[in-house]
Amino acid sequence: MADALGPNMDLKIFAPSELDAVLRALRHVASVNDCFTDAERALIDGVARVHDVAIDVDALEPMPFEELACIVVDPHHRKRAVQLAMVMALVEGTPSRATERTVRRLALALEIDEEGLSVLYEMTHGRALIARFDMFRRVSRFLRNAHGFPGFLGMALPLFGLSGDESVAARYRALGSCAPGSFGRALYDHFLDNDFKFPGEPGGIPMVFHDVGHVLSGYSTDPQSELQQAAFQAGFARRDGFSFLLFGILQFHTGMRITPVAKGYYDLFDVHRVLRALERGAACKVDISEGWDVFAHKDRSLEEVRAALGIPPLELVAKAS
Repeated sequence: MADALGPNMDLKIFAPSELDAVLRALRHVASVNDCFTDAERALIDGVARVHDVAIDVDALEPMPFEELACIVVDPHHRKRAVQLAMVMALVEGTPSRATERTVRRLALALEIDEEGLSVLYEMTHGRALIARFDMFRRVSRFLRNAHGFPGFLGMALPLFGLSGDESVAARYRALGSCAPGSFGRALYDHFLDNDFKFPGEPGGIPMVFHDVGHVLSGYSTDPQSELQQAAFQAGFARRDGFSFLLFGILQFHTGMRITPVAKGYYDLFDVHRVLRALERGAACKVDISEGWDVFAHKDRSLEEVRAALGIPPLELVAKAS
């Protein structure tokens, strides 16, 4: 049975008193290794700015986690605080053991059991293979419960060029006849320009929500843009969106190769851009992975579709960052 849909990964959820406490707790996590970097500052500042608050990050006093637990009591808010602490631990790459222990202490104080904590532990203790397996299993579970999942064999055979469905491929190739500027033509061009196989063709991926997300978000397919796309996808997903953000950080920042179709990259976590991508995804009114009908919108202009879904323009976000 599919997981129940929940709220998307919106960061703007903390009340003023909660926000101050969460930011101070993040400051605690960041400084436990006696080093407070510009990227760590940017993450705290970015979370504050999402809440329309300007702060002096260096003036924040670290907060004991027991105090945080008395202030942040809502389970959803607590979970988001733990997830932000995990992101903080990964901003500079593989976390120190002291940092990993601190994040676990925070999760314990808030009584939150976030799956990604085991991945963090395994990374910190040099168990990369187990961390990769755990992360792959988490993403696989998301796919298994997503709308239209054809089964793992149904995913694998086309991906490796061993099967296809010409009727499906023909529908996607027909998007080339849509007018320039339309959503359908933009999706067609995305496959063509990146030399991707169309769904239904041998070598094509049956599930298209990731590629649809690229078109709607405007993010390219270079490694740094893929990390932003992972954040955008985390934002609009109503079921374990954090798995995509964590996947993106691990694959495109810590060098962990989780899937066989993309190698791992290092040091691509631009904090402001990733937070903005997450914010843009959270503004999307629907979960693209839950059966959003590509063909029902193929003849609408791309900008009209973006506006209808509530996705902020990319250029405005770029200027703000």
